[in-house]
Amino acid sequence: MPELAPIVINSHEFVRGRRVIEGAVALLRLSRLSDVLLDLDGNLAVRLEGWQDADRISWLRLEVYGQVALCCQRCLGRMEWPLSIVSLLQVVGPDETWPDEDLADDGADVIAAENELDVLALVEDEVLLVLPIAARHQQCESPLATEKVDGSSPFMALAVLRKH
Repeated sequence: MPELAPIVINSHEFVRGRRVIEGAVALLRLSRLSDVLLDLDGNLAVRLEGWQDADRISWLRLEVYGQVALCCQRCLGRMEWPLSIVSLLQVVGPDETWPDEDLADDGADVIAAENELDVLALVEDEVLLVLPIAARHQQCESPLATEKVDGSSPFMALAVLRKH
């Protein structure tokens, strides 16, 4: 899959032109993920499509697929996390009224139309939104749970000191 280009789009023109871009994005290019992911090896497959519906409402559909490596918060081991993101985004221009949140479709989010919309930042935002706060394997044990309690624990040493 070719590298994703263009990186910056005019959301008005993109939607009106019913444009589609797709390609691969190296995880290394998504700098805000560096604190969250175990490593930045690999790519994500990305597809962005724009259109206007019969009511002249502007839409972007962002699809992101791939796999990222997280650190399990229980065993501290590597954990592969599959990504399958499909986001529907209503694009609202500066002269348009933002939809009422109570009436809006729960399956769609609203973003402001931009002359220079950074596609990588949009991808990164969507990935950050779906990642777990504390990733954990379905079944694993804490590294401390597998150690023998034989007095070699720092807490056991403190308990001995406290008795004196």
